[in-house]
Amino acid sequence: MKLFTLNFIASFLFGALLTCSTAFAQEKTELQYFRQNSKEGLNVFESPKEKGGDFDKVRVFVGGDFALQFQSINHSNSLNNLVQLGSNFNLPSANLNINTQLADGMRLHLRTYLSSKHHNEAWVKGGYVQIDRLGFIKEGFLDGVMDYTTLTFGMDEFNYGDAHFRRTDNARAIYNPFIPSDK
Repeated sequence: MKLFTLNFIASFLFGALLTCSTAFAQEKTELQYFRQNSKEGLNVFESPKEKGGDFDKVRVFVGGDFALQFQSINHSNSLNNLVQLGSNFNLPSANLNINTQLADGMRLHLRTYLSSKHHNEAWVKGGYVQIDRLGFIKEGFLDGVMDYTTLTFGMDEFNYGDAHFRRTDNARAIYNPFIPSDK
């Protein structure tokens, strides 16, 4: 009976410790100048110039995208010489997104494809440093210019028209207009 009581107390203390550390891990903070990865980011093509959260220290935000898509395609022609297509699920895909708030108005983004249609290994899709304020150089430095300017260094997505902003980016399918959403 004493062994059961000790195990119960140890389990309770471990659970309480785990709950407390989880509560601290779920602290509500926002990235500055960030296009949301949820429905709030639909039809937003650039990061907003509204500041968002306040900067107090360097923070790392880890997120992900996951998709399991069903595909059903038919095709036909007048000769009826096409291969019959079936319906099935595509391979699951996943992205790992790391966003870091480095300074006030400065953040780093890195996207890694963990699984995708034609790759069985993880690979870095791209990353960039985005600067929306130059206060880390000198307080108030070029504030009037930076109200309308965003500096981006690195490589993430080539801009080749509006369709590019609406396509599925591996597992980030929420922005694709052909994927139903209830917005």
